[in-house]
Amino acid sequence: MKLSILLTATIKPSVVGGNFTVQERYEMYRSTLTFYSKVVGKRYNFVFVENSNVDLTSLKKEFEDKLNIEFLQFTSNAVLSDSIFSVDKFDNTKGKGYNEYLMIKKAILQSKYLNEASHFLKITGRYAMVNILTMIREIEYRCNQNIVFMGDIKDTCIWELLHIQRMSHWGDSRFFVAQIAFYKNKMLDCYQEMNDYESDKWAEHYLLNFSRQYRGDSRCIFRFRHQVQFNGVSGTVTSERLCQGIRTQASFSNRMKNEIRHILRVLFPNIWF
Repeated sequence: MKLSILLTATIKPSVVGGNFTVQERYEMYRSTLTFYSKVVGKRYNFVFVENSNVDLTSLKKEFEDKLNIEFLQFTSNAVLSDSIFSVDKFDNTKGKGYNEYLMIKKAILQSKYLNEASHFLKITGRYAMVNILTMIREIEYRCNQNIVFMGDIKDTCIWELLHIQRMSHWGDSRFFVAQIAFYKNKMLDCYQEMNDYESDKWAEHYLLNFSRQYRGDSRCIFRFRHQVQFNGVSGTVTSERLCQGIRTQASFSNRMKNEIRHILRVLFPNIWF
């Protein structure tokens, strides 16, 4: 397989729920790219795709020699260039999932690096995948050319039976792997099924339903053996609360939880909890 890494970004969000300033978000994306430049370097091609009209010139200059990276912007009010494209279909009334996956569609159709790849690893660009090399090793070990999708799904009734309030049925939309030909054929317009303001129509619900549809398909993998570890702060946490001590995804408690989850994945590979 030939893998490219697709990072999705919205530095200046227009949807309800953007809890950080433009400058804060810009620095988060910059920090993530800095991490990947040190850990991954030029071993893999990156595609950084963004859908607001923020000037990316300084990011491009900073990382063009540190990463094999292609920058693409899709926005409805931009001066067009070889890396900025006009799109009139973004719909802020449907939330971030709809617009992120529309952006993924546009990237697949326009990106040079994705056109050269057989598969892509999609990662939410504001979070650094701390154990990215471990995850890529698993992807390359398990994903031959016949594998068309690899994601991480939670779908179990264990917590309900134990009367524990936890999200037991959802797909992790922060990252997944897809064969580009399959994505074009089966998932390219999946954004049309997403709306953050309607029940069970988030990106996470789409991926859950997708896993249920293809669960018996040997070309699909819906459970990683390793527990992904992200750094960064969820968009549901405000910068004010963060200053008050709200923990990040890489806090000590979350790292310990992830170690336990990794052990459970090894012991119970067929239980998606």
